[in-house]
Amino acid sequence: MKKKNVIVSGVSRKGNGHEKNDDRFLIKALDDGNHLLAVSDGMGGHPAGDVAAEDIINCLSAINHTSSDKVPILESCIYRAEVLIKNRVKKVPMLEGMGATATTVIINGERAWWVHIGDSRMYLLRNGILQQITRDHSFLQDLIDSGEISADDAAKHRMAHVLDQCVGCMDAGVDNGEFAIYPGDTILLCTDGLYRTISDSKIARIVLSEKNCSQCVERLLQASLKAGIPDDTTIIIAVVSG
Repeated sequence: MKKKNVIVSGVSRKGNGHEKNDDRFLIKALDDGNHLLAVSDGMGGHPAGDVAAEDIINCLSAINHTSSDKVPILESCIYRAEVLIKNRVKKVPMLEGMGATATTVIINGERAWWVHIGDSRMYLLRNGILQQITRDHSFLQDLIDSGEISADDAAKHRMAHVLDQCVGCMDAGVDNGEFAIYPGDTILLCTDGLYRTISDSKIARIVLSEKNCSQCVERLLQASLKAGIPDDTTIIIAVVSG
């Protein structure tokens, strides 16, 4: 059987007019041959959003190898970050509202195991079809699910950025799952700076047309820049070959 390889690249850039980038990301090759990927978006307009995102990435970066139960390992890191962020707020009350999203996945050539909270996203591109794996934990998502508002209208809504779950404001746990990986699959992790500026169909077209992983993330970023990129934008692409 031909070995499946995973090629990964990532990029992050602050939004137009922002003093700092509240996004953080992680790409790490683990000792057991797996890859750990993560994006985190510090809640804009809230105190120390960048610090919350940094706490999440630091907790995840402590992972060096995994057992067969990979989802619990990821979950424990997110819950550890939740406690760390809440303890910061207890010590410094002016940090009330501090929090960040977290979308993280462990992948090898065979499977992907993921954990998610907030409105950053993970997509899977397979056989030319882009599928959103994660569900946004946003104020408007329930209205989208019930059909009361369309996804397009929600993207333009003034409440589009309001989260009902994050690390630091968690009250319903995290989402998680796993799925098989096949040669030719592409996994995309991103913060909302990407999908709020360019459509899923355009994301798919760019990924399908660019074979080089690092050039692919750069082309996605440039497409966001051209569209205005009001928010910090972070993108990770992982391509399965073999």
